[in-house]
Amino acid sequence: MVTATSRWLETAAAARLAGQPDEAASAYLRVLEIDPANASSLRGLYYLQVGEPQRQAFLPHLRHLIEAAAPHPLAFSLLAHWLREDDRAAALMLNRQAARHGLPPQRLAPLGSAAAAAGGLPEVVILGAPKSGTTSLAAYLAGHPSVWLHPLKELHFFDNHWSLGEAWYRSQFPPLRSPGLLRLEATPDYLQHPQTPQRMHDLMPETRLIVLLREPLDRALSWIRHMRSLIGLQGDSEALLRDELERLEAMGAEELAGLGWFRPNALSGSLYDQQLRRWLAVWPASQLLLLRFEDLALHPEAVLRRCLAFLGLRWDGLPSGRSYPVHNQGQLPQTPIDPALARRCREGVLAEALELWTGL
Repeated sequence: MVTATSRWLETAAAARLAGQPDEAASAYLRVLEIDPANASSLRGLYYLQVGEPQRQAFLPHLRHLIEAAAPHPLAFSLLAHWLREDDRAAALMLNRQAARHGLPPQRLAPLGSAAAAAGGLPEVVILGAPKSGTTSLAAYLAGHPSVWLHPLKELHFFDNHWSLGEAWYRSQFPPLRSPGLLRLEATPDYLQHPQTPQRMHDLMPETRLIVLLREPLDRALSWIRHMRSLIGLQGDSEALLRDELERLEAMGAEELAGLGWFRPNALSGSLYDQQLRRWLAVWPASQLLLLRFEDLALHPEAVLRRCLAFLGLRWDGLPSGRSYPVHNQGQLPQTPIDPALARRCREGVLAEALELWTGL
């Protein structure tokens, strides 16, 4: 049965694919009129690239829908994200409410205390890489009673929202009364951002970091499919790869070493060797856990056990008989590419990343 909610979600998806963010935002808001806690709509609005005039036009309606509904952590986080600098005090208040939601009071610092006012910082961050199973791993870890995952998963503080400041980031996490609970954020783009290793180390040098890597060319092709569904990326996959490959081949070693986002970020997003060198120049290797996407897909429980051991958590804290559904799986089919082009990528700019991934 097709419901009004599903029809509006289909309209939003079609508008997003067509590169029409305003129409997509309108459709997502219609969904929230019917179901204010609809996670697909809340997440869609968070990641939608809406221009500033349109955001200002939509904001009053969004705020009314969220504040009139029952408290929901994802909705609070979305509203605080849309408020941004316009109403910083309200953004902090809403995020503190979102952070506390779902945690028993005895785990939280008392309201009005210095700890509550300061907020918290995550003890664990999943860095990436994009399209390498980070959403699934975060969900599996969040099933442990000693792990608290931010409702949005991806905060993008150390790359896109650095200007919001430390107080904003701290406000995203529950202030704890006592140790024993690990706060988790998972933003896959952190792995590639050149300034993130130092920024994160300066703020929280004791944090433990988890990195998931996927076969480099497979990840690049999955990223292209993802960008088609997310922002309506146009162009033949092989043509996109060839163009990016030629631009990367023309770069010198120094330019590659400092490379951040490089549109369409398919091959460049898979340069794990360059990315990890930046992290290991700042962070001790003992605080990074490197995993393979393929192992997570085939043996999720074994990978989860490795993660829990790395974090010092007991396996018996997990419920028995749990399942491991795949999260954020791409919907568009994978099409093969020219074997000569694939070989050129793997033997060229992706060679070191492929060697690194193979050795894990």
